[in-house]
Amino acid sequence: RDTRDDVLDAHRGIYESAEVDFNPSWLGSSANFARFLGQVAYYKPVFGGSTVWANSLRLGLEVSLTGEPIPISASFFSGGGSTLRGFSLNGAGPQRPVPVCSDPADPATCSNITVPVGGPQLIILNSELRFPLGIMDKLTGVAFYDGGNVYGHLGNFWSDYTNSVGLGVRYSTPIGPIRLDVGHNLNPVPGIKSTQWFITLGQAF
Repeated sequence: RDTRDDVLDAHRGIYESAEVDFNPSWLGSSANFARFLGQVAYYKPVFGGSTVWANSLRLGLEVSLTGEPIPISASFFSGGGSTLRGFSLNGAGPQRPVPVCSDPADPATCSNITVPVGGPQLIILNSELRFPLGIMDKLTGVAFYDGGNVYGHLGNFWSDYTNSVGLGVRYSTPIGPIRLDVGHNLNPVPGIKSTQWFITLGQAF
């Protein structure tokens, strides 16, 4: 359901979507699992209409139907310019160490890096104030909050809930705004920078 006034840069309206996947082996799936992903986004002009208050909530759940692992390709990932801006791309949630070697035959050349592995549970809450900067008509500013995480197990959403805040600017173009965001994670994770920069095309949601 989509009542937004502008798909590329909404100022008012609601966007709602829901996706339900059922993957049984008797239909050819290599793993038996079910998956749900839903989103609700709300856009409202405030302060006389010059500022837009934009909000989005995304919820994802997966469950194995036989107890076997869900493929990593089907797991949820988060972090980056359109989800949790205090994390690098797909950098939120469970991580695992992976050895990287310049010479696999020589263990002395190996070191560990951490990589995201995704998870079966996802929550992303975004809230933005999009306001004119008064410099030029096509340039606007943004103050935002991003909350949530990816979880390795189904359960309490608040156990590893993270909070990120930040600022950004937007320059309007016919194909959507050019966006620069700087996000800071208030719950930093070891090995991941707590401040992230993103330059991209289009609003975060």
